[in-house]
Amino acid sequence: MKFSSFKVQITASIGLAIAILIGLTETVKSASLVEDISENPFLLEVVNSSSFENTVSDQLDEQLNLIFDETTDDIPGAFLAIISPRGTWLGTSGFSSLENQTPLTNEDRFQIGSITKTFVATVVLQLVEEGTLTLEDTLDEWLSSEVLENIPNSEQITIRQLLNHTSGIVDYSLPLFFQAQNNPGVFLREWQPEELLTFIANQNAYFSPGESWEYSNTNVILLGLIVEAVTGSNIAAEIRSRILEPLGLNNTFFAEEEPIPGGYVNAYWDFDGDGSFNNVSQANLSWAWAAGAMVSNPTDMARFIAGLLSGKLLETESLAEMLTVVEATNSENYDAYGLGIGALESPLRQWYGHRGLTLAHRSNLFYSPTDDIIYIELINSRDLDNISNPVFRAWRQAQEPIASVPEPGMLSGFGVVFLGGFLIRFKRFKEGGRRKAKEKN
Repeated sequence: MKFSSFKVQITASIGLAIAILIGLTETVKSASLVEDISENPFLLEVVNSSSFENTVSDQLDEQLNLIFDETTDDIPGAFLAIISPRGTWLGTSGFSSLENQTPLTNEDRFQIGSITKTFVATVVLQLVEEGTLTLEDTLDEWLSSEVLENIPNSEQITIRQLLNHTSGIVDYSLPLFFQAQNNPGVFLREWQPEELLTFIANQNAYFSPGESWEYSNTNVILLGLIVEAVTGSNIAAEIRSRILEPLGLNNTFFAEEEPIPGGYVNAYWDFDGDGSFNNVSQANLSWAWAAGAMVSNPTDMARFIAGLLSGKLLETESLAEMLTVVEATNSENYDAYGLGIGALESPLRQWYGHRGLTLAHRSNLFYSPTDDIIYIELINSRDLDNISNPVFRAWRQAQEPIASVPEPGMLSGFGVVFLGGFLIRFKRFKEGGRRKAKEKN
C-alpha cells in the first residue's frame, strides 16, 4: 500500500470517528432537550388554550403598541405575539384588506409558507413510529422512476436527508421564479406536485447526498409524494387527521387541497415598483404545495408548536430525532436544521421553529426553551424589514433590564422568497445558466 493511500484511509477513519462522536453528542443534546420540554407546564397551558390575551401592564401594552405601529407603518398588515409566563403581548397593525380598510385582528388567518414543512415532517415521523417508513428509506423505494426521472441520486437519498436538507437536490422554486419574471401566470395556474419537479430537469445536484447542507423546497415536495404513496391518501387529509383534528386547530388549512371557509387575509406586493401595493391574493398556492401552502392563524400556530414540542404529536424518540440538528451551511435563516425544523442561537437563548415566505406573506414561528417564549410574526406583504427587535427590546426591559439581544425576526437578513436564502441561490442559479449558455456557444 502506498503511504499516500494509507494516509487517506487514516484521515477518512478519523473523520468517520469524529462524525460518529458529533452524531452522539447531538443525540444526547436533543434527548436532554426533549426531556426538559416534554410535559412542560407552559407548553401544555398554551396547547390547551382557546385564545390568548395580553397580560402585560396597561402602560407596557400602550408602549408596545406605539412601537409596533411605528415599525409597521409602511406594511399593509402585521401581527406579532410574545407568549410567555412572564407576560404575553399580542399586537396588530394595519389591515387584512387595504381595499376595504378592514382592520387586522388577532384571529385572522395568514399564509404560513414554509412553516408547512414542520407539519409535513411531523406526519413523516409519525409514519416512522408506525413502522411504515424508516428515516433511512431511499426515494426509489417509494416513488416511481417516472416521478424520479429529474432527481439525481434518488437511489441514495434518504428520507432523513430530505427532512434535514442534506440531499443535494436542487430547489425547484429557483427556476420557477426565474420563469415567472417573464410569465407571472405561473402563479395563477394549478400545479400538480409532479409537475413542479420538471423545473429541475437536467439540473445537477448541489452535492452528493449527505455531503453538505442546502435548503431546497424540492425535498418537501418529494416528502409529500412519499406520504401519499405510503398512505394512499392526500397529504392535506393526513395533516388534518394526524395533527389538526387531535389538537383542535380549527383555523389551519392546506390551501388548494381543501376548502377554507372564510378565507384568509389579502396578500400585497409592489411587484411593478410604482410605490403602491398590488393585491396578489389570486395566486394559486399549489406552486408551493407540501413545501409551503398552508394557512393558519396566530392561536393555532402557538398551539401547534406547543403541542409538537411538548410531546402531544410525537413520541420522545421521534421528537429527539426531529431536534437533532446539522449545521445549516451558509444559511441566512438558521444556524442549524433538524428534521423539518430550524434552530437559531442568540447570545442568551436558543430558538426552535421555522420561517415562511410566500409571494406576499411572511411568517415566523419560534419557541425558546431557554426561558419559555413563543414568538409569532405574520405579515401580509413581501416586506423583509425587521419588525420584532424594537418590540422585544421594550418587552425585555420591562421584564428583565438587560441589553438587547437578537431575536428570531431580526437574525440574519431574511434574504428569502419562499424560505431559505432564495435571493443568494437565485443569483447563483442565474449565473450558472449564463455559464452554461457560454459553454454551448
